[in-house]
Amino acid sequence: MAARSLWAVQRLQRLLASGAMSESRGWLHPFSTATQRTAGEDCSSEDPPDGLGPSLAEQALRLKAVKLEKEVQDLTLRYQRAVADCENIRRRTQRCVEDAKIFDLLCCSWE
Repeated sequence: MAARSLWAVQRLQRLLASGAMSESRGWLHPFSTATQRTAGEDCSSEDPPDGLGPSLAEQALRLKAVKLEKEVQDLTLRYQRAVADCENIRRRTQRCVEDAKIFDLLCCSWE
């Protein structure tokens, strides 16, 4: 807010110094596009400095990075749990196969 006010004061001072107030035409509005065109000023060069722009962009990027890091941690944890689950299923299946072989040996030997 202070940067915009400072920019407006400096702009007004430049317009007054450049002769925006002509005796034959009277007072020209210092912020009108007509004044800018007659003074030969480029509108794009007079944009106020954007002091908050980069910091807001940086904050947004940091926030996005934090969210992505949380998502990576969550997905890594889910992946590790899925791998552990598969390993547990493999072991249980292997035990069941071994038990079935033992049962088959016991059942067949009684006949």
